[in-house]
Amino acid sequence: MPITLNPSTADTRKFKVAAVQAEPAWLDLQGGVDKTIRIIQEAAAQGAKIIGFPECFIPGYPWTPWANTFVQAQPVLKLYQENSLALHSPEMDRIREAVKEADVNVVLGFSERDGASLYIAQATITQDGNIANHRRKIKPTHYEKTVFGDGSGKLAQSIYNVVQTPYGRVGSLNCWEQIQPWLKTHFYAQHPQIFVGAWWPAFPVSLGGSPYIVSGEASSRMTQNVAMEGGCFGLACCHVVSEAGAEKMKLTGFPWFTFPGGGFTTIYGPDGSPLTEPLDPGKEAIAIAEISLDKINEVKIVADIMGN
Repeated sequence: MPITLNPSTADTRKFKVAAVQAEPAWLDLQGGVDKTIRIIQEAAAQGAKIIGFPECFIPGYPWTPWANTFVQAQPVLKLYQENSLALHSPEMDRIREAVKEADVNVVLGFSERDGASLYIAQATITQDGNIANHRRKIKPTHYEKTVFGDGSGKLAQSIYNVVQTPYGRVGSLNCWEQIQPWLKTHFYAQHPQIFVGAWWPAFPVSLGGSPYIVSGEASSRMTQNVAMEGGCFGLACCHVVSEAGAEKMKLTGFPWFTFPGGGFTTIYGPDGSPLTEPLDPGKEAIAIAEISLDKINEVKIVADIMGN
């Protein structure tokens, strides 16, 4: 829903936000729900009020068709479809109840199953357990198009993607939506204060001659750039892939990857400054930062692209 509050309103409260770096329960819907709930509880125990998850955390991001022929990928993709999460389902109800019990606000990245179709989706669940926003990635990237539909069928929900929470206006984008100029401009016009950039696992550019744009460094910088352009706190949230996970997803031997690895989770301030120390790219962790929304006003005195 569109935001109508005055974006210049000062809020000097300090509170914590959390960006998740974790390995999914690959191809396991029930295991993915269980792990999501555990992470929510762990982040809440550390005092986080807003928690961001990676792209397609349930049941994991499908790098499989990038690393195999489509025919080779089919057995994995069949399981992937069967273990994707429906928006209206007992599994989602469990997650919503966990969010409510933990008294937190969560942006969950998941592969959404709607009938036989899949979508790269995000749900913003507020601390009352309600889904305040459900969106789909507007245009899947490259090989993603062989797995996922685009978000045009739910365009309004997908582009009005900043919602009010008790801890500020929270927005969300998936992966390379963070380099789509028109989509970002519409996003900034909604005056997000905290932004969850949901990411796949990505690896150093030196591995296998992969293009720089798919590296973890480039991905993190895209979220950093959104934070600077939008004058908002940015949470870059990503996967970790273990050797066992790589084997299950048929990624072993793909030259762009090394296992364990894939992580680059970082939290950025509205001026683009990193607020968390670099994490081990091969280990699960939750990045936590204490923030105050009042910092946004300080930054927008200098640069406010949606102002005068």
